[in-house]
Amino acid sequence: MEKKWYLTCHKSGCSNLYKAQQALIQIEVHSLSPSIQTWRQRLDRKNKRAVIEPLFKGYLFTCFDPEKIPTRKIEHCAGISHLVRFANTIVPIREAVMQEIMRFPLCMNDETRTNHKITTSLKESQKEQIKNIVQKKEAHARTALFLAFLEAIQ
Repeated sequence: MEKKWYLTCHKSGCSNLYKAQQALIQIEVHSLSPSIQTWRQRLDRKNKRAVIEPLFKGYLFTCFDPEKIPTRKIEHCAGISHLVRFANTIVPIREAVMQEIMRFPLCMNDETRTNHKITTSLKESQKEQIKNIVQKKEAHARTALFLAFLEAIQ
């Protein structure tokens, strides 16, 4: 088997996200926590300030081969709650979905930054759905819609 991306739930709180990412690095598992820039009203002034927050609150993506790294080892990492299951099974996320997510500005890495013309096997309507999800202002709404999207395309 080869490395695939899986959706992983981390314990609540930003510090647990960082703990989870550090623990995953130690067991040689790649992780991605896409971020988005939003604007929040300042309490001391009338203007707004830019804030960078996780795109899908409480979740991160992990890339590993379950035959080489047992899922239990990942679930026992500090800061990790569990791997997301669909119909009680851990299902990899389609590579095309991950490529589409990584194309967003705050998710780009060196590989995607140099090659903006990555083609995915997603239908235009599915790409549009992902864009609509990302544009939602409420973090919990984005997360719920993304989970429903993943379940629908499995």
